[in-house]
Amino acid sequence: MSLAPTKIKLNARELEVVDIPTMYRMSDEQYREFVKSGELLYVDHHDVLRSYVADYPLATSQAQLDILIEELHRLRGKLPAEGGNKL
Repeated sequence: MSLAPTKIKLNARELEVVDIPTMYRMSDEQYREFVKSGELLYVDHHDVLRSYVADYPLATSQAQLDILIEELHRLRGKLPAEGGNKL
């Protein structure tokens, strides 16, 4: 079974996405490569950090990004250290 991301077209752009079962099976290094691939987040031509899939704005400044990172750190405590509810 492959752990390679699935390619989808969204708004004329091809994205690589990963479903939850595949994500559970990814090693930390494979997940790191996926996150760094640029398929999750991008900074648009207005210098706004956005989600690729939803095109949702996440931050417009470094201060807002720091606040987002703080919230991610808070949510980190709600996740299991290893794996979790395997589907």
